[in-house]
Amino acid sequence: MSLSPAKLLRLHRELDSVSRTNRTGRFLSGWQTTHPYAGRYLDGMQAVAQDPEALQNYNFLSDSTALADSITGFHARADGVTYAREAVYVSSGSSPLLLGFFLALKEMGVEEVCHVPPVYYSCYYFCDSLGIPVRQVSTDVLHDEAAELDLPDRKSALVLCDPIWVFGTTVHERQIERIARWQRRTGSVVLVDGTFQYARWDRSSRAEPTSRLEPDLTFRLVCPTKSLAVHGTRFAYLLLPPEFREPIRYAGANITGATGAANEHFARRIMEVLDSDESNDALVRHIQAERDRLIAGGVIRAEAARPEAGYYTFAVLDDASMKDAIVMDQRFFGLNRFDNHVRVNLLYPGWNQS
Repeated sequence: MSLSPAKLLRLHRELDSVSRTNRTGRFLSGWQTTHPYAGRYLDGMQAVAQDPEALQNYNFLSDSTALADSITGFHARADGVTYAREAVYVSSGSSPLLLGFFLALKEMGVEEVCHVPPVYYSCYYFCDSLGIPVRQVSTDVLHDEAAELDLPDRKSALVLCDPIWVFGTTVHERQIERIARWQRRTGSVVLVDGTFQYARWDRSSRAEPTSRLEPDLTFRLVCPTKSLAVHGTRFAYLLLPPEFREPIRYAGANITGATGAANEHFARRIMEVLDSDESNDALVRHIQAERDRLIAGGVIRAEAARPEAGYYTFAVLDDASMKDAIVMDQRFFGLNRFDNHVRVNLLYPGWNQS
């Protein structure tokens, strides 16, 4: 049986302390990454330092029309979907966008949040802090076509992750179709935590199936810094119904304040890279090669599912790797069918020393 949200949050709080203070354990489930393309992706810091006007003023990523245009242009080419500027809200990282969404739920007439694990632990934290009831609507993982979904027959909000970053898998297209029908029937809103979108391993298509959910009822969170695995600059955005941009913008601006000239420069550079012909192909090949190396070396003994996106897999590691490891098992993600599996960061810096 999976942990209650309160116990899950307690685990994450304890992990936060351990991961920041333990100097000997290797955080194999963590978020730090290394790869040889980061310098190429984040080119041009000198240009910001030479623009004194930009450095004197408050800068909000959400006010940049050039950045919004680069985002809408990218999605027109990648997904074949045309978004208006007003359907984009940009912020410094994913967490402020998640909080902004939950703060705006009351204005949307939504009183409860449904979710399908695994979701990012901050979703539990924000809902608990705001007093929003949370209900789990599946014990299955949505990469399974046969996963059961107990969706309510009334207006609600559903939170899900695609890709399902813990496993490195994607939500099955039949599940996406099912959720879209539910949206149309009940008027329910869906938040897709797509922070690892546009890092699929199959490079034959860049289109994300969640772009076909009902546009007037869907909030899609995209984090290009994760698509390129460059976390030193903060940049993420919501694709959202234009009528709800202002409630989320106001909440987000109060959460983060101004976001800085350097962040805008790097955000525009990141979109330039992501929208290029090469995009993040080299990084994706590197992630696949790292997984192959860990399997060949016997470090990864088994996987819960074959990964197809991002840089995590949910796997059983060899005893030598687990000996001094700090890891996140199924309890951290509200799961209960994956004994001995832990989240494995395929770009963990220490793998280079293995």
